[in-house]
Amino acid sequence: MAFQFLHINTVARAVPKKAATKRWPLRDVLAEAGRETAACPHIDAPRPPKRLFGLTLPDVERVTLRQAEEARDAKGRKLRKDAPVMLSGVLSYPVALADMDERARADYGAWEARSLRWLSGRYGDTLASVVRHEDENYPHLHFFIVPHLTGGKSLDFEAVHPGIAAREAEKRAGKSLKAANRAYCDAMRAFQDDFHTHVGLFHGHLREGPRRRRLSRGAYLAEKRNAERRAETMIKTESRLSELEAFKLAAAGADKVQHRAKLLEREVSVLREENRALKLEKADLLPKLEEAQKKGERYRFDASQTAKAFATLVALVTTGRDRFRTALLSMPRPRQVGQDVWQRLRGFLTGADDDEGMPFERRRRGHERE
Repeated sequence: MAFQFLHINTVARAVPKKAATKRWPLRDVLAEAGRETAACPHIDAPRPPKRLFGLTLPDVERVTLRQAEEARDAKGRKLRKDAPVMLSGVLSYPVALADMDERARADYGAWEARSLRWLSGRYGDTLASVVRHEDENYPHLHFFIVPHLTGGKSLDFEAVHPGIAAREAEKRAGKSLKAANRAYCDAMRAFQDDFHTHVGLFHGHLREGPRRRRLSRGAYLAEKRNAERRAETMIKTESRLSELEAFKLAAAGADKVQHRAKLLEREVSVLREENRALKLEKADLLPKLEEAQKKGERYRFDASQTAKAFATLVALVTTGRDRFRTALLSMPRPRQVGQDVWQRLRGFLTGADDDEGMPFERRRRGHERE
């Protein structure tokens, strides 16, 4: 098989009793996809699926059932058990696992990534989960779509199923049932075409198989080879476009870097000017600062000398000991004490400024005797 396989079905909580074709209810669909015991007797050696996107399958079931209970039909009634509540789809890669070589496995990885992008782009946040199976002949993906509720609480299948959307549009336009069914089929063919355009073409997959178009084997193989060459060309083109886009982004980034560098150069220039101005200001202020520091040191020294002289004077007055008088007489004049005051103090201490001509010590003793 070298042609694409894409299939979608609506899924209900229960299968209608008069269903024309074999259908599976929601529980069985998710059980088979999850490879639950007894749910996949057609698989010789079931293996757990690989979740590639979205919710786990039990969570998909819970979300779908919860929304189904909230949903209403066109008449505002609760949904019937056999009313559709979810979309289930399958995407299959057309190379058997047993035939896959290294190149095919690399191509499968690219196909899977492209398929996931297509699903996400088409279904948005209604895409609930995507899982991969590798325990059957062909690797394939199962995807599950949970439609939104409309304002009237109905499930919006027209937004996620192109066939239903086209059919219902024809019915609303008053067209016949035959016209509505024709619109359904046309929309589903366009759906397949869209997947082929965005995914299959890039991997050499044909849109349809040879039997459907009644091709001979030779014509089919020739078309297959052409499809493969076209896929190679498209991938190369896509790669070159990606490189070009990356180059454009790099060039734009380089322009931004250059612009930023110019802004930084301007900022550095301004900072250098400010630095020069600060240096000049510092050079102007430095002598003043040094002078202020010297004045402060002199003030502290003078204050210390004054305090020392005052303390010595107090000690002399209170004790009358000569050593304090000698200490005072040997001190230099503190700067905070005026010259005349200091001279009078020295005269008082030496007796030169005493009316009675008595030394300080004798006068103190005389006062003590009185």
